[in-house]
Amino acid sequence: MTSSQLATSLAKFAEIEGRHPRILLATASSHEERYHKKVATLFADGGFDVDVAPAHSDAQSIARQVIDCDADMLVLIRTSLTADDRVGVADIISSLDALHGEYVKFGIVGDPDDPAKGTVDFVCDLDHLKTTDCEALIDYILAVEEERVTQHI
Repeated sequence: MTSSQLATSLAKFAEIEGRHPRILLATASSHEERYHKKVATLFADGGFDVDVAPAHSDAQSIARQVIDCDADMLVLIRTSLTADDRVGVADIISSLDALHGEYVKFGIVGDPDDPAKGTVDFVCDLDHLKTTDCEALIDYILAVEEERVTQHI
């Protein structure tokens, strides 16, 4: 995607929603907190408004923050498949469902072979995360929003 295509997608999203696409960034364990700045900066540079969940948040508080900040997407940084996660993927999905947040797109930034990849909307490889991944996610969100708007017309 060229930068003019990205600008067009962002403008279209803003026209539909009245704001930039918004993500909430959270970590699965304290091991991943060192990646906050890198991932947040990349998504911000990609055109997202980025909110960051406080360190040591549990699944319920992350889900509540997603709803409270009106996020379109939740990104969980989960790099180690052997670390003892304080926040599990299934727990976040359950917590979002309990708050009627099924519309929030949920993905993982970390290992592309994460065993939870079948239960989330997307997985991005942390080691190869680039602005093009952000651009693709904006297009993904935009397609979902356009479909939602079409269904309500």
